[in-house]
Amino acid sequence: MKIDHTLFVRTLKARGITQKEFASYAKIPYDTVTGWKKKGKVPAYAMVIAKDMAYRKELDTQAQMQMQRRFKQDKTPVSYLTPKEQKRIEAAFWGSNYTVREIIEKVLQGDEKFVKQFHQNVPQELQKKVMANTMDALSA
Repeated sequence: MKIDHTLFVRTLKARGITQKEFASYAKIPYDTVTGWKKKGKVPAYAMVIAKDMAYRKELDTQAQMQMQRRFKQDKTPVSYLTPKEQKRIEAAFWGSNYTVREIIEKVLQGDEKFVKQFHQNVPQELQKKVMANTMDALSA
């Protein structure tokens, strides 16, 4: 089944995709994509790829927004920890984009993954300080 070229172009424009971006994403030579205009018809698989591309583009945008929101969120320092101690805790969870507050919360909640990593990678003195201060804060 072939699809009208104007419908294909309108679909791309509506989703904010250029023919060049489409060709790159679909791994189809750009000349082939532009050649569809001469024929006036586009293969059906091109519409499927265009819809998939738009869907993934939207997912990427949403994921990027969530990461930015998370990065901006809760960057306030933990009052009883020095900046060096906070960096030490963040380093124990390197690559995970968790804030010190989130890490401490997860450890206190008993999340096995966090507890294990916390005990393996954070010095014992710092562990004791975190636990003592959070227990004091909870009892207050």
